Amino acid sequence: MNLVNVQGSGEIVINPASRRDPVSAALERADPTGSWRDWWYRASGVPVRLSEGVPSTVAMPVHRFSPLEGEAGPDPLLGINVGGHYLRLVRVCGGTVVGSRETRLGTGQGSALSGISLRSFVELLTGDELSHGVRGVGIAWSAPRTSIGLRAMSILTEGGGEVFDLLDAGELDSALTKALGCPVHSWNDGEGVAAAEALARPPGEGRSLLALKLGTSFASGLALGTHQVSALPMQLAKCLPASPPPECLAHPMTGLHGTARDALGAASVTEAYRRLADLPQADYKDYCLAAVRRHPVAMRLARSAARTVAELAHLVSTLWSPADLVLSGRNLRQLPYRQMFTGLVRHELALLPSGVTLVDPAGDVSLSAALGAAALSRAQT
Repeated sequence: MNLVNVQGSGEIVINPASRRDPVSAALERADPTGSWRDWWYRASGVPVRLSEGVPSTVAMPVHRFSPLEGEAGPDPLLGINVGGHYLRLVRVCGGTVVGSRETRLGTGQGSALSGISLRSFVELLTGDELSHGVRGVGIAWSAPRTSIGLRAMSILTEGGGEVFDLLDAGELDSALTKALGCPVHSWNDGEGVAAAEALARPPGEGRSLLALKLGTSFASGLALGTHQVSALPMQLAKCLPASPPPECLAHPMTGLHGTARDALGAASVTEAYRRLADLPQADYKDYCLAAVRRHPVAMRLARSAARTVAELAHLVSTLWSPADLVLSGRNLRQLPYRQMFTGLVRHELALLPSGVTLVDPAGDVSLSAALGAAALSRAQT
């Protein structure tokens, strides 16, 4: 199941064949209602099935990205990060950010993106001088990558109106290209963060860079060297960690219980803290403060989160190459909590023989996602 979420193929090849029955039984235990398999089929168009034989070896699909400095020409680029409750735009010229804007889109369950039309979305992007005269636009979305493109099948995007319907159909970029008068390309937000981090700090020879962007759920991206990011789904939030989270909730998209989202996503962690600490009004900031103060429930959740990060990084390093790990996101904005949590992550990483190194993020996560989207789009224009 985890390999399908990460690598994208719906086929699970069993070798030796004698392992087929145990694998089938494990899949039924993890996904008893078939909700995850239904979600994957709707997202990718490829059914999940078990087969016997030798797994095929194919090259990893990649997206190339280009440095934002150097011969960029006279016209700037626009990078955009579309979050659940905010919109971040950056104008880049010759490798320098010459303008930036963050627009609040809502709070709680409400968002200005819900049901938004194409015309209204274009107005959000063109309300100031940031978009004037740009030669290309890159947009980072919270939308899963599949072999048929980005799909509007996340909590943020599913059923979101005209813009997300176009994104789901693979027609949004062409519609925005026509509306804005320049090439527009959409990316998964994890891909954007990974590209920006690799530009700022290229991974060493023989190493990759795994970026985890922690928010309501979390996004992930994998940079391979200095000019490529993985085009695989990298749906790590839907993976099942070997060490289950203290509170296992139903994933809002797949229906699975005990996914990595339960351990790392702010929404799940907050709900778990409320239940386990019997504090029904607590929010994520309350959890962070309690963890820093070593509250036993908060520390249990923090240790589970750190263990899950280490497991995911170990999985990626085992599949490809030892990774430099970058943790970023709004979940880590409180410095005392960030320092405490990264210490826990380093402790968990030391217990696994994967060669993963935790490194500091290069910059603000919403800025990074926007810059990475611009760098990915530059390679297309």
